[in-house]
Amino acid sequence: MRPALAYRFDFRDRSIAFSGDTAPLEAMARLAKGADILVHEAMYVPAVEAYVRDRIAKGVPTNFDAYMAHMKADHSPVEDVGRIAQAAGVKTLVLSHLVPAIDGIPDETWRAAAAKHFHEGIGVSHVLR
Repeated sequence: MRPALAYRFDFRDRSIAFSGDTAPLEAMARLAKGADILVHEAMYVPAVEAYVRDRIAKGVPTNFDAYMAHMKADHSPVEDVGRIAQAAGVKTLVLSHLVPAIDGIPDETWRAAAAKHFHEGIGVSHVLR
């Protein structure tokens, strides 16, 4: 497993934690424990699978299992991000660095997947793709 970077900034009256690219890790929940905001990268697995299948159908040499294993080793499924946020007890979750980086996935799809496990505020950021 490669190292993953994450940061937490604590101020007098608020705190914010940021994940880097990472598979789901309990360490992220520990780092973000009690933070006001958690900004976490997120992967929508059905769209990644559709993207890979489309590439294969177009004749692009791609191994589905190897590609998905790589993606799952480096990114967190959005449902797992919801679990991490819930375990951390954060007030707000912001989904960022969205994978796949396509415009066709509505924000509500991202929110609904995270909301399966996180029951507070959820935002979707399109700044980092």
